[in-house]
Amino acid sequence: MSAAKFKIESGVQLLARLTKKPDLENFYPALFQSGPKNGEVIEVFSDSCASHFLIDIISEALIQTRLNGAPAGVLIFNTDGNINYEDLIDVIKKKIFCSMQSSNVCTDSSALENTLKETVANLYVVDIYDVTQFYTTIHKLESILIEYPNISLVIFNTLTAFYWSEQGYKIIKMDLYIKNLINIIQKVIKEYKTILLYTRPDYFCTNKDAYNIPAEVNYQIRLLDNSKGSYQVNVNSTYFKATKFFKIYNKGLKWM
Repeated sequence: MSAAKFKIESGVQLLARLTKKPDLENFYPALFQSGPKNGEVIEVFSDSCASHFLIDIISEALIQTRLNGAPAGVLIFNTDGNINYEDLIDVIKKKIFCSMQSSNVCTDSSALENTLKETVANLYVVDIYDVTQFYTTIHKLESILIEYPNISLVIFNTLTAFYWSEQGYKIIKMDLYIKNLINIIQKVIKEYKTILLYTRPDYFCTNKDAYNIPAEVNYQIRLLDNSKGSYQVNVNSTYFKATKFFKIYNKGLKWM
């Protein structure tokens, strides 16, 4: 008879798992309506404008509770290097200024700079350069969430960066490759009440029906360039479907 399998949990792990995180529900209602919920998965795919979209998502997550409660942390696993962090800081600063104005908070340069520093302090970036580091980092995700319990959103940009370097004689289907990675990551994010967002290229899909949402994904977001100065966003979720449009304005997004 084989021995029973069980998990021994340390006090630190228990505390991190039970710690109440900043709530991102009702976050970014332009796309998610009343979601996303803790433990859910968001897929974003595009051949253009994904970096601008991510900057807006990250900045909104960081400042959403900044003025009204516990600050939310955002963890980025960066494999593509296509996020312009100077643009991100500029967008965060502008959003903070608007939030402070609407809340009748002092907006002098000192107050703005202090709030910006406090906000950016909750942004964590891990640069990943090869497949070995990629898997090592994934397996350290639980340790990271224990050390930084305020992290509410984990972003992989992109999740598929090392696909081709992993393929040998037998090639794994693209959809299965993503599914396997999500299953590993999701065990951690569900336990630690965190939301997962990952990006992939538009072409990276075995099933050519790009609007066939995978079972392990709760929100699927496709970005399309209309070549008219605007971008189309198709949202397919387990709750609803929607089509939205935005323009890139002053480094940020302006929803139409």
